Amino acid sequence: MNSIYRIVWNAAIGKWVVASELATGRSKKGTKGAARALAALGLLTLAVPLWAAEDNGTTCVLAQGQPGVLDAQGRCVAPDADADAGAGVSPQARTIGVQAAVDDQYVKVNGSGAAATAAGVGAIAIGNNARALADADGNADNAIAMGANASTQGNNAVAIGMGASANSQNAQGAAGSLAVGANANAGGWNSVAVGYNTNASGSGAVAVGRGARGSASEAVAMGDNSSVSAEGGVALGGSSQVTAAGAVAIGRASVANRANTVSVGSGTLRRQVVNVAAGTQANDAVIVQQLRAGVQALGGGADVAANGSITAPSYVLGHGGTHTTVGSALEALDDGLTTTTTTLNQLSTSLDNGTVGLVQQAAPGAELTVGASTDGAAVDFSGTAGARRLRGVADAASADEAVTLAQLQASSASVADALGGGSVADAQGRIGAPTYTVGGSNYGNVGDALTALDGRVGGTGQDLADLRDALDAGSRYFKADGSGVADEAAATGSGSIAAGASAAASAEHGVAIGWGARASNGDGAIALGANARATGENSVALGAEAVADRDNVVSVGWGMGGNGTRQVINVANGTDAADAVNVQQLRPVIDGLGGGAAHNASTGTVTGPQYSVQGQTFDNVGDALSSVDGGLTVIDGRVTRNEGDITQLRQQLVELGNGEAGLVQQAAADAAVTIGAGTGGAVVDLRGTDGERQLKGVAAGTDANDAVNLGQLASAVDDLRATGNRYVRVDGAGDGSDDAQANGQGAMAVGASAQANGAGSVALGQGAVAQADNSVALGAGAVADRANSVSVGAAGAERQITHVADGSEDTDAVNLRQLKAAGLVGDGGQMLDAVTYDAGSQRAQVTFGGANGTVLSNVADGRVGAGSREAVNGGQLAALRDQLQGRIGELDGRVGALEAGDAGGGSGGNPPYYGANPQPGDQAGDNPAQAVGQGSVAAGAGAEARADNSVALGAGSLADRDNSVSVGREGGVRQITHVAAGVQATDAVNVGQLQQGVHDAKAYADERVQDAWSGMEQRLDQVNRQANRGIAAAAALAPMTPYLPGKTTINANLANYRSETAMGVGVSRWSDNGRVNVNGGASMARGDKPIFRMGVGVVLGD
Repeated sequence: MNSIYRIVWNAAIGKWVVASELATGRSKKGTKGAARALAALGLLTLAVPLWAAEDNGTTCVLAQGQPGVLDAQGRCVAPDADADAGAGVSPQARTIGVQAAVDDQYVKVNGSGAAATAAGVGAIAIGNNARALADADGNADNAIAMGANASTQGNNAVAIGMGASANSQNAQGAAGSLAVGANANAGGWNSVAVGYNTNASGSGAVAVGRGARGSASEAVAMGDNSSVSAEGGVALGGSSQVTAAGAVAIGRASVANRANTVSVGSGTLRRQVVNVAAGTQANDAVIVQQLRAGVQALGGGADVAANGSITAPSYVLGHGGTHTTVGSALEALDDGLTTTTTTLNQLSTSLDNGTVGLVQQAAPGAELTVGASTDGAAVDFSGTAGARRLRGVADAASADEAVTLAQLQASSASVADALGGGSVADAQGRIGAPTYTVGGSNYGNVGDALTALDGRVGGTGQDLADLRDALDAGSRYFKADGSGVADEAAATGSGSIAAGASAAASAEHGVAIGWGARASNGDGAIALGANARATGENSVALGAEAVADRDNVVSVGWGMGGNGTRQVINVANGTDAADAVNVQQLRPVIDGLGGGAAHNASTGTVTGPQYSVQGQTFDNVGDALSSVDGGLTVIDGRVTRNEGDITQLRQQLVELGNGEAGLVQQAAADAAVTIGAGTGGAVVDLRGTDGERQLKGVAAGTDANDAVNLGQLASAVDDLRATGNRYVRVDGAGDGSDDAQANGQGAMAVGASAQANGAGSVALGQGAVAQADNSVALGAGAVADRANSVSVGAAGAERQITHVADGSEDTDAVNLRQLKAAGLVGDGGQMLDAVTYDAGSQRAQVTFGGANGTVLSNVADGRVGAGSREAVNGGQLAALRDQLQGRIGELDGRVGALEAGDAGGGSGGNPPYYGANPQPGDQAGDNPAQAVGQGSVAAGAGAEARADNSVALGAGSLADRDNSVSVGREGGVRQITHVAAGVQATDAVNVGQLQQGVHDAKAYADERVQDAWSGMEQRLDQVNRQANRGIAAAAALAPMTPYLPGKTTINANLANYRSETAMGVGVSRWSDNGRVNVNGGASMARGDKPIFRMGVGVVLGD
């Protein structure tokens, strides 16, 4: 048992000293201090000195009342005993504990095991084997090590938590570093590590979250197992990684592996960047709305789909087929015009040889074809007596062949057996409805039964949502303070957050994370990364040195230089108008231009197209189309020469259309093909000399009397052959090798090898994959890998969506008809060079797109007059020029006459008085004007211009100062009336302007006084609030130290004073023997800084 635990009053030396438990003494008057809690938030910035009895090194009182000294173990012994005070520990280090020596100046606390060590001036070490040590240069001042095995090296370092360390990897220590959490390690200069097993080894690095790693200088890693290994990198989100300098990774599992880039995903995980404002500068991100305008301008149905993919243009040319690029379409127009005559001749030959028509047979014994080379989605066998049966049909062997009644009956029986539930098939192949019992209720179809099953497991969704909300609940504010020196973080704005050395968040609701990060001026500004600056309102600066100085922008760099910008990588296809677009979406727009237009994958630059038409080269679509138009004019003559042949061929086609070629007809190119529509007969017999024939090319039937094909029959069998117990799975091969998989909660998979992995996802079709939550994959091989999306294909296997109605809402799809109506696409699908109003101008502005301006020709004469807003043309300007030149010529003659001294040079009457240097003798009457100064002018009887470049206007006026104009003299002043308001800095002002200026100055002064008074009131209110908060925080800091030897207690208090609320938390620890109590607390009112308290209590007497 430790025998040194009692503190007694030594009257001889006038101080409290540690004595043996057998020593006696008298009490010193005083009051007991109750304990207050020290919360985890308070521990982050704890730097409160812990005081113990002043150490003189030798004095204590033995049990016999004799003076003694303390040995190294704190025992009171005779003066000749060993009294070593502990070598290698600064006499100013703070220690307190059951076994602590009180000859130190400050306090050290020990538990069981190795003693704590505090080596520097102002250093604190609390806990088993806690060490606040010096670095290689002996620096350890003001360091704090709290927790078992916590350790620091260097000045101002802080390590809090079991095994936490603020130690540099080099011999210089980790000055100013902060490590909070079990096994947290802040090894870099001024670094911050917060959380279990975090590591901030880079200079100025910040690591927050379990297992976070910031191994490079100025790195910021926030999130569970996030990692930054390159200088200036920023990783935000669990498992996010940055391996390249200046890069930023945002979101869980995001990877940034290219320098100066911003990644929102990885090679296998893509995210959309949404709510992006339209880019205005060269290095701004563009959004889908901006991209869509460029894509739609291509015409030909080019557009940005709802899922963000680019639909390439499709130009249907009468002389060149269908083309997906502007370049190939122009080339086809050019080449196709030369082949018109050849094509017409070939058509004439085919008609003569009898190889055309709707029903053909290439050779005896070959298959018959019906409308093989025409459009039309149906073959109509109806006649005058109604529908006909189709006889002589062989059993279908492929998906597009007609099936027989025997096949239908066999399949229906198989399906009915697979459905179970009492389902049977009749002689016509019709399948009776099954009856399923689920949860005591009967259901007559598979869908209702599955819905009932789904409802029984749906209740777990709300439980999961409640759990998620509970996990999301946590601290709303966080501020990591440094060591209290000049580079500490500062969060001075209301609701702001600052983390990292020298980080400062002065903007309201601002966030500054990283070494030297600044969030100032603009409300809601966010700066993430070393030296990042965000000054615009709601702006975001991402990455080291990034600058966001405009409102509502996200900046990932700091300028236009080679090292001043970053790429934003792993960006998913933008789908909404304000989404960012990626290179994948931009490339189809460029490829759609054709003509060699290209995007350089290395530099990102775009090369414009070059079109070769009619032997000439053009660099834009408009000029190339103009050239094609000229070529068409030339070809017109060639077409005219062939009109006779065309008329003859047309007559032959008309005769075929009238039924003269047989019973099979087609009214129009896209109409249904009819067989014997105008004759009787109830059966169409396809049998030939070799017996029954197969009917191929049969589309899926849609009406009750339509033929069905083998694909429909097989699909119906597969859809209804349900073998799962909770979800629908369609059996393909029947051996379990291609079963559908519905792995997501509430998911549905239909089709062989179909997979629905996302929650609530749907996969329909063979091999369809719905990977993301709430996604839908439609069609064989379709892949839906983004949440809340619908996919009808996959990369390299895209499909068209046809029969789309006109969009009416902002989020509806648009069709080609709407694009044509907008005037941007012609009737043939070609892009039109239409001039449109500037976006957002409310039809108040039109900007021409010529690189060196645009000539507006054939402009009629505009009306010239007051209020006219009509444009004028060059002819009108030329006429105005001629008039001005005539007037200027007349004026020049009059000025020449004046310069020559001719007083009557004007067109009106001669002036009565005139004087101009160098001929001052000019006069009128006996009181001539005098212009004495060089370049001076005097006008008026007795007017005198004595100074150089002066002007005297009016009788008796005197101009005796250089470069001045006088309208009077002393005792004979004049007013200058009808003065227009001045507009330039050297213009005269009139009384109206002066009065307005005085009024504005007065209003400005009033406004400034009012602003000053309002500011004073706000500051007074702020002082009052801070005072009330301080009182409330002080009240919430009330100590609570229940007497529980060997136990640690934590408590919390709430206090309210004049509508200001504060919360206080604290911790209290009693020694095992119940003699010593160490307690601390922290409290903070809303919107104010915290108050910290630390206390030590000792039980006196028995």
